[in-house]
Amino acid sequence: MSCCPEGSLPALQADYKPRGEQIKVGDLDVYAVGSGSKAIIMAYDIYGFDPAVGRTRSIADQLADDGYLVVLPDFFRGNPWPVGKPFDTLSDWLKTMPFEPGLKTDVHETLLPYLKEQRGITSVGMVGFCWGAWLILRTAQTEGAVSCGVSFHPSMMPEALFGGTADDLARCVTCPQLFLPAGNDDGAVREGGSIMAILQSSANERVRQSVTHSFTDMKHGYASRGNVEFGDEILRRDVAGSYKMAVEFLGKHM
Repeated sequence: MSCCPEGSLPALQADYKPRGEQIKVGDLDVYAVGSGSKAIIMAYDIYGFDPAVGRTRSIADQLADDGYLVVLPDFFRGNPWPVGKPFDTLSDWLKTMPFEPGLKTDVHETLLPYLKEQRGITSVGMVGFCWGAWLILRTAQTEGAVSCGVSFHPSMMPEALFGGTADDLARCVTCPQLFLPAGNDDGAVREGGSIMAILQSSANERVRQSVTHSFTDMKHGYASRGNVEFGDEILRRDVAGSYKMAVEFLGKHM
């Protein structure tokens, strides 16, 4: 079982030169860039923290240019899914990273105290890709932890690996979410899907402000794995369009 649907874009080899710095927060290696009173925790796809893979650090630098302190933690502790490896054992690998206690400790006991107590941050949002969307919804179960979440080509598949359902996860979300799925992503996070129906009928007025916009010409992975330098005009259009929606949503809810 894979968190990436059939037809997804492969990992992108990158030669981007990041502008931020790598720091230590607790026992976490963290790429940090930008400044300000508002921060974004970024959660990548299965290929992780490696600056030579994907556009994650480039997007972090873009968000910093838009006025945020951005932190990109190495949640996988130097053990991302290897580029080019078949997905036949991916489920087993994902099961080694349950939300509790490890990831929850990383976010709630390490990153959030660092941002709020040491950096003076007043509002925290999250931006994720694929696997990272699951981490966002998990984090958003705690009232007041983060102000909102933005998920590019989201995957909620990991929740099933731990005995839960994505719909039940959505029922406990406490802040607004923006989903930016590709054409081959799960219908639950698209217009009329079950997750969107749950969020938009929530008793929580802020959660009801959740939005989705499908990029039907895109394949899963388009934002973080799409080769915008050599890709076609439609890819560049939708990468730019989805990023614009993300920044507008963050600006409204943080």
